[in-house]
Amino acid sequence: MKVATRFLTLFAFVGLAVFYSGCGKEPTDNRTTEEKQLDQLKGTWAMVSANDGNDRTSDFSNLVLTVAGSFSQGGTYNYSLTGTRPNPSPWPASGTWKFGTDPLTQIIRDPGDDIEIDATYEVSATDLEIVFVIPDNWVGGRTQSVSGTWTFNFVKQ
Repeated sequence: MKVATRFLTLFAFVGLAVFYSGCGKEPTDNRTTEEKQLDQLKGTWAMVSANDGNDRTSDFSNLVLTVAGSFSQGGTYNYSLTGTRPNPSPWPASGTWKFGTDPLTQIIRDPGDDIEIDATYEVSATDLEIVFVIPDNWVGGRTQSVSGTWTFNFVKQ
């Protein structure tokens, strides 16, 4: 009887060990917040709406934003725009950007340049919204035409 009890106990422990050894660990994502956000932002985005307090979508027909770059901590990345942009435009045709203080919601467009602009953004796998304010004294265009709060919505291509 003692042998059978020991055998059943041993069998139970071996069964549990086999069961738990088959359970894999959840994969860990060791990337930084900036790296994860860059991965979401990189790619080609087609504009679906532009607004500065008025619907300005027709001024930016066929506008496509391309975000590119390889991750480096605190790095600067590239953007470019194709399609129609009004003259003057709140967007240069191309430039650089980097993450702001909160990489989940803030970017700085054209950092260190005369036309540097702080922006907020929301991104998902399919949608991107970028909001920025062009000050009255901005050197990037005639202020009466481009100053104000701009909201651009894009969809991933």
